[in-house]
Order: sequence, then structure tokens, then C-alpha cells
Amino acid sequence: MSDRRFSRRTALGLTAGLGLAATVSPSLAFGAAPAPAALSAYPKGQRPRMLNVFDESTLSLPERTLATTLQGLMARRGGESLYLNLPTLGYQHWLDGLVSQYGVRTRTGDLWKTVQRSGVTGYVLFRTGTPSVNVATTLAGVTGAVAIEESLEALAIQHGLRKVLDVRDKDDRWVFETYWPRLRHDVAVEQRADIPERLRDYVTMAGTFAFFDGNSEFRAEVVDALDDDGTVIGWGDASAGEDAFIGVNSATGVKALPADHARNLSVLSGITEDRLSQHVPAQPPTPDPDAHYVSFLITDGDNIQWALGDFPTDPRWFGSPRRGEVDLGWGISPSLIDLAPSVMRWFYDQSRKDRWVVGPSGGGYMYPSRYPAAALDKHTASLARAMGRSDLSVAQIIDFDAFENTRLWSSYLKRPEIDGLIYLEYSRYDGLKGKVVWSEGKPVISARTMLWEGLDGADEASVTAELNAATRNPFSTAGYSIVVWHAWSKSVDNVLSVVDGLAPHVKVVPPDTLVRMVGKHARP
Repeated sequence: MSDRRFSRRTALGLTAGLGLAATVSPSLAFGAAPAPAALSAYPKGQRPRMLNVFDESTLSLPERTLATTLQGLMARRGGESLYLNLPTLGYQHWLDGLVSQYGVRTRTGDLWKTVQRSGVTGYVLFRTGTPSVNVATTLAGVTGAVAIEESLEALAIQHGLRKVLDVRDKDDRWVFETYWPRLRHDVAVEQRADIPERLRDYVTMAGTFAFFDGNSEFRAEVVDALDDDGTVIGWGDASAGEDAFIGVNSATGVKALPADHARNLSVLSGITEDRLSQHVPAQPPTPDPDAHYVSFLITDGDNIQWALGDFPTDPRWFGSPRRGEVDLGWGISPSLIDLAPSVMRWFYDQSRKDRWVVGPSGGGYMYPSRYPAAALDKHTASLARAMGRSDLSVAQIIDFDAFENTRLWSSYLKRPEIDGLIYLEYSRYDGLKGKVVWSEGKPVISARTMLWEGLDGADEASVTAELNAATRNPFSTAGYSIVVWHAWSKSVDNVLSVVDGLAPHVKVVPPDTLVRMVGKHARP
């Protein structure tokens, strides 16, 4: 692993390395980027009191970069900040919740008036279409200056801002080589240069490194420089498959949080909840000796951007008008207890017959079999704390040919907060057909079948027939099935079409209930 002597930036307000010490004083108005709070695994903004609300569509692309870097800086102090709303997506729910549950006040935003009230006096100049947008976003966190695209420079000067740095000819490697000792080493953000606003508020608030370089040697160098069990928030180049970069992360002991389209994390993280509880009780039934028990669980629950975006509103998913007709299992990232606790609270409050488990592969997306042992133990300890705070007891795992490696699962299951694991073979998810292994006296249950458009045996009729013919014996592991339904090709309606065709002896329970039943009643 890389030299970790500078494992935590301690003075974001310092000017060393800028070559412009006399011109970087805007940082002093905002102080250092926050360290994680006592309970938090992630840096958090300060609590917002007043939000200047903008419909994102009313801002030009350069204005969005300005707005989000300003948002990140203001979130360091709390009080007044701004919020980018997309009213057709979940962001309206999150804004409404901040108002109704946390007493946040709102007003219609005026961008340049907000800049003037903020106390920011400087800007970092970048050029659209070049890596300099990531450079400016990163250095906005270093200098306390906003990122200004060159087309807005005249307006910035007109409103009293002065240039701190011109980075139009700089790239991510230059930032890494020049500023890495002064940036966070527990979190980095992977974001394409052609996305002007998303995640940039969090980069600036947290004082972290924003980069994107495909699946290059430089990218591997960056993730290797992160701390053990560090986090890359965002998403990499999946053109050759997501394992092309998740595998590199995993080998260096780093996890990913898919979030490249997430907005407002600097504001949402400013809310603190020490603990949240699911409102639908988990009450395992007394097993019926002539029954087969089944759970339906959606894929991709680790996806932060999806949870914040259209997942809560789209009728294919949590926004389905038919949700609540049957027990359903949903995946969620435990990072939300820190990054967006009001969002997690909303999902729990809105649940009817819904239960939540941790998405792959715990605290973030990685392959446990490729994680260094020390990093995995650090990961599962942090995961267990977050699961305890979030009332979550089961985690999904995605990996390659690792199912029988019970040493891996011991790192998870020795934690009292974790009742069991649901294992998905990378391809296919149901390749192990419901097989169960045990570690620390707890089950690791593979998916028996799945709903997935275009795959053999994964259509509604095939899944229904397989479940109706399955073993009726809750005292055997064969008496239980987990059906994984593919979020991007199937919907709640598809799940309910299977449920409608089940024989009376096939009983639907939530996935955490099924895991507890297997652990209590089935014989290893």
C-alpha cells in the first residue's frame, strides 16, 4: 500500500503549495473541512437552517458548478445554504422532510445574492470540456473559493469576487501530485468532467479529491493511496464491466458508493440521527411444516444516486401504487445514516409491508474475497456499527466463486448486529440455486432463482413454477428460497405476477425474516 504518513489533511485553510499565499484568504471564512463525527463514518456538513432553493433546470451548466461548490462551502458552517431541487424526483420529498421534520426554512434562491451573503470572496477559474472542472472543484475545498467557469468570469468580477487560481490548463494528476498530502485519504470522489454539478458540493464540503481517468494506471494509483477501507464515492468507467474498477478497488481495500448523479449531499449530511428504526416489525412466524418460504429482494440497493433520485417516485419500484400488497425486500446503503439520514428516515416512515436489508457488499460495493484481510475486518466493524444504528440485520454480498469461503463470512457474522448474509454470485446471481453455508453459527444463503429480463429461467412463469415445486420443509435449508429481482428490467408488478401464481403452501416473508427463520429452524 502507499505511504500513509499524510493520511488525513489537517489544515485545509493553509496555502502551502498554491504559490499564491497572499490571495487565498477566502478559505479562512469557511475553516477546515469536517472530520467524521463520533458516530459517523463519513464527513458531514453542518445542520442547515435556511435553504435558498433552486429548480436545477433554471440554472445553466456553469451556474450549477458555481452553485454546488458554493453549497459545499456554506455547508461547512451550517445555517444558510442552498438546495438544488428536481421536483419530479425524490429531491422534493427530501426538501419537504427537511422542512417538516427538521424545521429548515426555505426561500426562492437568487444565485448571485446567495454568493454575496455567503462571505466567499474568491474564485478558481476552469474551462468546460476539460479536466479542470474536477481540479477547480477540489481546490474550491482547499481555498474556500467557488469554482467559476470562464464564461461566468466577468459576472464573478462584477459581483466582487477575485481570482485565486486559474486551473484551466491543469488536470487531475497535477492536483494529486501537488495537493495529495492536504486532501482527505479516507474518501475520494470519482466523477466525470462532463457532469457539472452532481457530487461537487460534497467534494468541496469534505475537502476531498475529485478525479476521473477511466481504468488507467493513474486511477489505480489514486485508489491505492486511499486509507484501508477508504471509499470512492461516485462511479467509474463501466464500459468494460463494473468489475474492471470495482476489482481494482477491492484489491487495494477500497469500497465504492455509486453516487455520480447524487445532489445535495453536503446539505443532507448536515442532519444527524444517532439511530433509526424500521417501522414494520420483523416477526418471524411459527414455521408451518408443510410450507415453503420465499422472499423477494430487489437488486442494486447500494446505489445512492438511485435512492435519492427516481427510486422513491417511479412506479416500477418504491413508487409503485401496488407496493404494500405483499411483503417485499429492499436494499439500502447503510451509509445513508450519515450521508442522508432524513432520506433513510423517510423510507422507513413510508414502508408498509416493506423490510430493508443492506445492499452489496456491506458498507459499499466491493468483492470481499479480493479485500485484504485487515481492510475487510475494518470494513465489517464499521458496517456493523452502521447496521446497528440503522436497524438493519442482513447484508447482501456480490462476489466471484467465494461462496464456500466461510473465513470471509466470519468477518461479517462474528458481529452481533449481523444475523446472516445473502450471497449473489456475480454471474449468474442464482448460480448456486439456494445453497446455504454456515459461519459463526449463522447462515449465508444464496439466491435460488431470479427475475431478470432475457435470461433463461428468469421469467415470471419459470420462477412461479420453480417455487411451487420447491421443498416443503422449513426445518431444512431447502425449505426456503430467495428470489432476486433485477431492478433495471423488472418491477413490483412483475413480482406480484409471480406472487399471484403461487400455490397456497408457498408463503412470502421479508428477507430478514427468512434469514432469521433459517438461522433458528433449519439444520446446517
